[in-house]
Amino acid sequence: MAPQPFDSMDSRWVLVQEVVASSLFEKSPRLRAFLLYVAEMELSGRRHEINEQHIGTHVFGRPLDYNPGDDSIVRSQARFLRQRLREYFATTGAGSALTIEIPKGSYVPIFEARDANQPAAPLPEEITPEPAPEPVGLPAKKLPLLWIVALAAAVLVAAGGGAFWIYTSHHEASDRFWATLFSPHRTQLIVPADSTLILIEELTGKEVSFSSYLHQEYLSKSELQQVAPHLESSDLENSHYTSMADLRLVARLYRQPQIDAQHTQIRYARELSLSDAREDDLILIGGSRANPWVTLFSAQMNFSVDYDAALRQNRVSNRAPRAGERASYAENATEANRTVYGLVAYVPSLDRQGHVLMVAGTSSAGTQVAADFLLSGPPLNSFLQRVQRADKSIPPFELLLEGHSLNGNATSSSIVAFRILP
Repeated sequence: MAPQPFDSMDSRWVLVQEVVASSLFEKSPRLRAFLLYVAEMELSGRRHEINEQHIGTHVFGRPLDYNPGDDSIVRSQARFLRQRLREYFATTGAGSALTIEIPKGSYVPIFEARDANQPAAPLPEEITPEPAPEPVGLPAKKLPLLWIVALAAAVLVAAGGGAFWIYTSHHEASDRFWATLFSPHRTQLIVPADSTLILIEELTGKEVSFSSYLHQEYLSKSELQQVAPHLESSDLENSHYTSMADLRLVARLYRQPQIDAQHTQIRYARELSLSDAREDDLILIGGSRANPWVTLFSAQMNFSVDYDAALRQNRVSNRAPRAGERASYAENATEANRTVYGLVAYVPSLDRQGHVLMVAGTSSAGTQVAADFLLSGPPLNSFLQRVQRADKSIPPFELLLEGHSLNGNATSSSIVAFRILP
């Protein structure tokens, strides 16, 4: 069917404009673009063009040849869009004569007249996010990452006897911190590290730049074929590895009372896009070597987890040491009971409308030290009370932690240094 012009005063198009202009869509540019695109295609007689491939390309900037089977951006955002539409017509648009629905299994919008005697549908009490498609381990069994996280959460709760619930209303500063980070007006993306990247750097002996990572050029570099001729680039491209320390942290984040499951997703680092980073709030796990997205924020930070290729170890670099501080903090890998370092950074998002939380360590135990501090309740609350502004809002900050690791497990920690950022 050839494209047909449609009347801009068509009541259906007018309704779409009202929906995207509402407060529910105000801070969700991707959902606005999604709805506008599918509505325009439908109203102009181009329903046959409404499919996952076209939406991924025209709305989310994916390349023409991208594989929707490996990239769930359209499916996950469609779920959020359906939820947001239900919320709109149950609240702001409760008096609308028309409703918009995008049925499951389709991306075609349905415009229906509402029965004047039928009340607006109630909001769902709880909506569980769809499992993210990123598996951990070999691609032969593609287990959704969220399933693995859920299993890890169950194991952790069983082992800890419900220890996650020590986070109580008495922790007012940390309550505000988590409520701000998990704002219902923004989408939060939790991004575990890409351990495959470290494997490639170890094989080639060369650092992968952010540009090479963003465009996935490193997967086809000749250096990789020279050192591992039996290894096809597709073997690594289809593999999604991350560390257990990262998975434990993701599981613990999902136990936070303030998390909004409707607006939170898990996204593998390699599947993240620049548009995601610009429009959403991020929780980045790992240093820049395993999670290159951290480099987008490194210019404003004093501390960073870096890799010393000569010594083959991670360290925390301190760009501007103050009195009593060192320029570098590294582990002693020869000791069973050794000192490890964790780093927590809380900075504005790229669009300055939200926030980014970064959690990293000089090792898995270092990451655990940072995670324990963030999620243990009293230590975080005490620190936030110390640095909060007069209006009790939490400023951007960096926090360097020192801990002790016994056979790879963190046992204790303390604050070494911190910075309050502008």
